[in-house]
Amino acid sequence: MPDCQQRYGVFLNVENPHGNARDALLQTVDHAIVAEALGYHDVWVAEHHYSSFAIGSALMVLLAQIAARTSRIRLGTGASLLALNDPLRVAEDVATLDLLSNGRMEFGVARGGPFPEQYRHAGLSSADLARARMIEALDVILGAWQGVPFSIEGRFFHYDRVQLQPQPLQRPIPVWLASMSEDALDLAARRGYGLMATPSADLGQVVTRVAAQRAQRGLFPFAVARFFHCEPEAHKALAHGLAGVRAYPRMMQVQFAPGGTPPMFQADASDQVILANAIIGDPAQCVARIGQLQEKLGPHRLLLKPASHDPQQARAALSLLAGALGLQPSAST
Repeated sequence: MPDCQQRYGVFLNVENPHGNARDALLQTVDHAIVAEALGYHDVWVAEHHYSSFAIGSALMVLLAQIAARTSRIRLGTGASLLALNDPLRVAEDVATLDLLSNGRMEFGVARGGPFPEQYRHAGLSSADLARARMIEALDVILGAWQGVPFSIEGRFFHYDRVQLQPQPLQRPIPVWLASMSEDALDLAARRGYGLMATPSADLGQVVTRVAAQRAQRGLFPFAVARFFHCEPEAHKALAHGLAGVRAYPRMMQVQFAPGGTPPMFQADASDQVILANAIIGDPAQCVARIGQLQEKLGPHRLLLKPASHDPQQARAALSLLAGALGLQPSAST
């Protein structure tokens, strides 16, 4: 049985498979409300732009709605795409949300992933440029959260004695890098940030890199997101979960660099490859898989990314697993 002291969260991608944006947004909020009621500890919401399927473009607006409808669950940006946004506005929004939520924010950041349209419309010619802009934007945000006049003369941003208001409640807000690249590992180690592995990251590589970081840093905040589906009957869970994972890269319209496609997203990926990188099955199988993750990764936060694109099916899966894990339901909010 997995350690019930481990933190379990839900990773939401704001998916719109049926072309009904209002319903997709409301279903995402409902996922978060249900997750809190079931006893999950965190809810993380992804940011994407210019996609008809992943419509979480107004990340802070959506998290504000979730904050207003919940009281306990922690609220993560999974992740805030700093290269595409004004860092001072992001700093103001996150600080305001931290105050309104009574200090529940977790600040995950990323450069933007394999979606070139996002970079093109932001005037960024490459992923490397987006990464550099993200790092400098994070410097701006953390400087602005110090509560004193702040100046920076950087490559992308120039501020002279700007003083941010309001300031966040948490001192500090936890910062996470949603990447397992060598650059991200080095930056996180130097600055003490947490690390987050995305749902499609190859588990073998993740295990190796986490072990190396722990040898260097000791224990550090680490979260791993995994595609997830659970049903009472294993064959139905496998059929629905595997189909959802296989459909995902097409629906997201991902464009990986040559040689960069994760094993589970490759066109010829076997069921075994997908299942080795996901949590799919009946309750006993899912619990066993979670136990294996704990053995391989040590202390971590597990973030469950629903593989099913049917909201009722996704919430039923979360409920079934919560019961199997012995999570403690919270009172209605």
